[in-house]
Amino acid sequence: MSGPSGIARPNRLRLIAELNVDDWAANDIGMALQLSPSNASSLVDWATRVATVFPDVLDAMDAGVISEWSAHGLVDPTEDYQPELAQKAVAKTLETAEGRCCQQLRRSVQARLRRADPAAYAQRREQRRRDRKVVLYDEEDGMAALKCEQPVEIAQMMYAKIDRLARQEPKADRSMDAVRADVLAALVLEEPKSAGSKVLIQVTVPITALLGVDERPGRLDTGQVIPAEVVRDLMTHPGTVFHRLLTDTAGQLLEYSPGVYRPKADVDRFIRTRHRTCVMPCCSHPARSCDIDHAVAWPEGKSTGANLGPLDRRHHRYKHATKAKVTITDDGTTTIETRWGQTYTAKPEPVEEPPF
Repeated sequence: MSGPSGIARPNRLRLIAELNVDDWAANDIGMALQLSPSNASSLVDWATRVATVFPDVLDAMDAGVISEWSAHGLVDPTEDYQPELAQKAVAKTLETAEGRCCQQLRRSVQARLRRADPAAYAQRREQRRRDRKVVLYDEEDGMAALKCEQPVEIAQMMYAKIDRLARQEPKADRSMDAVRADVLAALVLEEPKSAGSKVLIQVTVPITALLGVDERPGRLDTGQVIPAEVVRDLMTHPGTVFHRLLTDTAGQLLEYSPGVYRPKADVDRFIRTRHRTCVMPCCSHPARSCDIDHAVAWPEGKSTGANLGPLDRRHHRYKHATKAKVTITDDGTTTIETRWGQTYTAKPEPVEEPPF
């Protein structure tokens, strides 16, 4: 992949870092690349940080293991951490970077850093919590966006409630996104009776943290890591569901196997917790709203973890329409062979990934 000048992206970033010799370098580079001063400054800062602190990331780009988007996913979450700790987290994630998308790499680095330094993470999180806000943005064509910043567990509960109420509403020629937007407006403006009902969020947590023995963080079903102190606070919320899960030494969920067509509730939770997102490579659609699909059609294929995986509706239809072949191993590793003979492999993110 090359930039406007024809220079391969990794070498372009190295060259920009080399040219960053004083406070005025960004001006020169911006004019050469036809960038605004702010964009030029951001590019120069980014290239310099990657080239000097994370040269192994550029090497991985050279080797075709990751894209520049994935490089951002690896490096951007490290901005507030000490270089030595950041380098260790990125290097460890690079070991398994091939085949993982930008968002998966970002979450992996974030989780490693937060587990490696939970006290610093809790301190930064508390500062961000104090800075929570609601902001109104003008959009095009008479529209506006209302942005609400909240701690992730609160935002998840808010979204879960909006989504649940929206699914009870008649669509009336509206998309689900539009229904959710209307439900949120009704909750804020009209305060319907349903506004007082409880919602459920799922937290995967080490039992030692739940008991206060240590500070190992928990994880929401969407993948975000939250401090142990916040997990224990959530214990007082009647709408929070905690799962006790058995993992192997790599942090992967262990298998169990009922033999019916429609997975029982515990198997369904197991599959959605193990994968967290659609099993198609580089798809970040949350597993909680995916279909649970049989890789090998039932009854030839059983309703077990070695044959079940979450597929979002678009990829579910794609699989059947193109007759893509999907196989799932005991640990959840999924292989997709397309109609054109291409093969892709995706491995579930560990539910509790050690920092290093």
